[in-house]
Amino acid sequence: MRAIDALDRAAFQTPDAVFVQQGPMAVTYAKAAALTHRMAARAQALGAAPGTRVAFLSPNDWRGLVFMYGLWRAGLVLVPVNVRNSAAMNAAILRQHRPVVMVHHSDVAELAARVKAELPSVQSWCCLDRADGAVPSMQEWMAPEGTLAADVSHDPSTPWTLYSTSGTTGASKGVIHTHLSNYVTSMDMLFSMRVFEPKKHLVVAPMTHFAGSFIFALTFTGSTHVLLDKADPALILQTIEEQKVQILFLPPTVIYTLLASPELKKFKYASLEHFVYAAAPMAEEKLREAISSFGPVMMNMYGQAEAIGPITALLPDEHMHGTQPAGSSTLRSIGRGSISRQVRVMRDDGQFCAVGEPGEVVLRDWVSDQAYLEDEAATTYVHRFGWYHTGDVGAMDVQGRITLLDRKKDVIISGGFNVYSAGVEQCLMAHAGVQEACVFGIPDDKWGEAVHAVIELKPDGTATAAELQALVREQIGAVSVPKAVEFVPSLPRSATGKVLKRELRSRYWQDKDRAI
Repeated sequence: MRAIDALDRAAFQTPDAVFVQQGPMAVTYAKAAALTHRMAARAQALGAAPGTRVAFLSPNDWRGLVFMYGLWRAGLVLVPVNVRNSAAMNAAILRQHRPVVMVHHSDVAELAARVKAELPSVQSWCCLDRADGAVPSMQEWMAPEGTLAADVSHDPSTPWTLYSTSGTTGASKGVIHTHLSNYVTSMDMLFSMRVFEPKKHLVVAPMTHFAGSFIFALTFTGSTHVLLDKADPALILQTIEEQKVQILFLPPTVIYTLLASPELKKFKYASLEHFVYAAAPMAEEKLREAISSFGPVMMNMYGQAEAIGPITALLPDEHMHGTQPAGSSTLRSIGRGSISRQVRVMRDDGQFCAVGEPGEVVLRDWVSDQAYLEDEAATTYVHRFGWYHTGDVGAMDVQGRITLLDRKKDVIISGGFNVYSAGVEQCLMAHAGVQEACVFGIPDDKWGEAVHAVIELKPDGTATAAELQALVREQIGAVSVPKAVEFVPSLPRSATGKVLKRELRSRYWQDKDRAI
């Protein structure tokens, strides 16, 4: 089934159930399906054949969500860009993907205009929420009420979305996803959460990225998606209680802001069933704090733009040992492979690692097959030995759970010893005053690379370099101790909340003839 088939199925079975809710606006499944027909019919009338690529610039907005499904009804390919990216970055992504049409929201009209100036051949169809100069509103643009779009192919190998990698460790790449990969991902997600009925789903992270995967999966069950257009901690906490939210995904960096919020204890979270953290590892001490604050509902999902999660999952009950949080080895893991994927840890020679031996996390599935847009060399490289290579270093325990140790490019080799930056970051974030930590190697004449830490403190947090160095020495060992600790007001982050380690690291290597 395609994403649009999931919407139609729910509209047929539960037409009056709410599909999307934002503030006072609530759109039923029946209404959403009718709107998607009007949008698809208009696109078809303009000559947009299946496979036409459509650039999409929108924050979380109910009209944007419905419009995405309208594009898929017409067999068009969504090319989403994150509205928190710079205009230059978004223009670079769109130049690579070559859309012929653009749809935007008025909140990002200036960004859309700057992108359009760099890509003048791209035609603007509409502005989602209101007219923007000569560009009509969605309401004005779509076909008349009652119009039905022509049906299009159900070929599962047809592309439906072109995502982009986050670019946190290098230049962004285009990633192809088909209807089959979306279906596999959706079923994986529903099975991992053990969800087979409608749920109340809060959408805070950008719906055009990983948060969208939850929307697409939960639409199969006729769930209601409650949209927020910003990650305001107090509003998130209030909405969980008021809307009786059952499922929520947030990147760890946003969860940390919830835990630090003075509003945290003002609300009740008994409705929560799955509070998913993904996009980056979560510090163990903060994970324990989250379990204490929100209950035994935390869930880890591991995924990538090339192989949308869950590649692996650590379920809520696996976070617990009876009534207490599980041990460190479990909480620091990303769980086991999902039901439709084989996940292993591999040496550089293509042989699987022994239990506990570090290697690259690899997988086989029907999600990562296509890989990169028009980059055969990169696609071939990540599929060497017949397995998709994630670029992440991990180790598997006897129960099949994987613990991530680092990005392969982020392993620090200091004095001939491997230092896994993720482990040092976990240790540093155990300090009560630390909000987030970023650890990487910088050039050193004696050691080759020296361990360097950049720290963002909590709003009221305090810590000294000596305290943090002593903590690492005690918990991990002398080799992993940062030679220097730098404090910054805030760490640079991508539009999806990941810390941009490359931006911090590049300052130290830019005048060098090597990068390791």
